[in-house]
Amino acid sequence: MRVAMGWRAIALAAAVVSISTEAMGQGRPIRPGAPVVTPTPVSDADLSRPETRLSTGLRWIALEVPDFPPGASIAVVHGDPNVNGRDYIVRIRFPAGYRFPVQWHEESEHITVLQGSFLFAIGDEADDTVLQRYGPGDFIFIPAQAAHFGGARLATVIQVHGTGPFRMNLGVAPGR
Repeated sequence: MRVAMGWRAIALAAAVVSISTEAMGQGRPIRPGAPVVTPTPVSDADLSRPETRLSTGLRWIALEVPDFPPGASIAVVHGDPNVNGRDYIVRIRFPAGYRFPVQWHEESEHITVLQGSFLFAIGDEADDTVLQRYGPGDFIFIPAQAAHFGGARLATVIQVHGTGPFRMNLGVAPGR
């Protein structure tokens, strides 16, 4: 079993964070957490091999992010979100009624709702009146540096995929 130190902190939308100095001045960066045991990290050789993973084999851990309420959990499906230029896929489970604060990422995200009722909006300030509801099969694309917020009406699972590194900041992106 390997510890993937690429997973230094896990955050929504979410996962691991290594914040650049440029990003440190805006919002509040999420601090690294304890190492997380993940599937074997992806190597260059792995990119040419098919990969399968049963949902029953995912390892769910608590999503512990400063300023996020407790109760959400995350699992790595594929890749390592902290490796620059590599694809990754994570799943995030939210309990009913969960809300996450305004945040932004340096890279774009692709979100698919797998189950439940995901609440989401683009915006610089959290405002429950503008949240849209997304159900199983619905898709959301979030461009790089787009501030967003949301949560879950019911117990919900989303799948997030993109190209690493997956970096997350609380607040609004600089220059937007």
